[in-house]
Amino acid sequence: MRAMIAKDLKMIARERTIISAIAILIFIASFSSIITFGLLVLYKPDFIALSGVKVGVAGDCPILKMSGADVKYTILKDGLNDFYGGKIDALIYLPEENASSVNFVTVYLPKDEISGIIASSKVKDILKEYQERLRKINGIPPSHGFRFYDENFRRAEIREGSSITFRFIYAVLIPLLLITTAIISGGLAIDLISEEYETKTYEVILSTPMSSSEFISSKIFVSLLISSILSLIWIVLIYLNVGIQNPVFLFILSISLSMIFSSLGSISSLVFKDRERSQLVFSIISVSAVTASFSSSSMMAGVAARVSAGSYFTPLEFLAYPFAGAALLIFGVFLSKRWEILE
Repeated sequence: MRAMIAKDLKMIARERTIISAIAILIFIASFSSIITFGLLVLYKPDFIALSGVKVGVAGDCPILKMSGADVKYTILKDGLNDFYGGKIDALIYLPEENASSVNFVTVYLPKDEISGIIASSKVKDILKEYQERLRKINGIPPSHGFRFYDENFRRAEIREGSSITFRFIYAVLIPLLLITTAIISGGLAIDLISEEYETKTYEVILSTPMSSSEFISSKIFVSLLISSILSLIWIVLIYLNVGIQNPVFLFILSISLSMIFSSLGSISSLVFKDRERSQLVFSIISVSAVTASFSSSSMMAGVAARVSAGSYFTPLEFLAYPFAGAALLIFGVFLSKRWEILE
């Protein structure tokens, strides 16, 4: 089995496609801030200056309206008409202001994720100034920023002054690095197994003391070894470049996802026994998985974003991926044994 692993590692070193994909992934992680900045400018050129963002304030709230509002409304309906008509980028609504007590405001932001991030930065600045004005009126010392709480009133740790680029990295770049690493791992497993079938060396290998389960296990081990090294590299680079929370958990999540895709790749190769059909089926599965992963905050992309940002996530959301990877791995090994019996 060791000889098989050594042979596969040498073969990977000669595969230009795989080496190129790994090099691109490392490059993206190395220059994540610059690349994300460029993408944001390309998508939304006016994001560089928040002065281009217009925020309206509606309601009976004179102090809030003096805290940096671009447009002031007496009636909420007028503000919503301008918001949905695209005349303002965000709207803050406070029905009746109470300078000596708690004020609950409603914030309307664009559905578009990037526009929402940009507008929320301006909204945050307005609310900060509003907070300081109220503190001054009530004789309270100046604050040192906001305290954030989730919907269950649990304290949430959020970086103060974090850049738009940094938040974009959480929501998009890190999940994509995670998925790309897993897809490389699955594609690698397909190449390693299909190579043995296409060169007719699979039968020779099975004529040795090595069993089919050891054969599949060695291929998956090599693909996971490569993905582990790759995950470690880009997580360290992202950590040094922009800073992330829970790097160990993120590494476990990356390995778990790679285990899922490696197992799917090996199962596809066992069933079809040729590279083209195996890669086609695996590609369809990968595209579907990537699409689904961004469909909900409880899916992979959402969990990865919350883990890396240090936000709250449930043990079930996190542990689902290691368990799914282990289950698929066991199924792949079991399937190889059944295939050996049938053959």
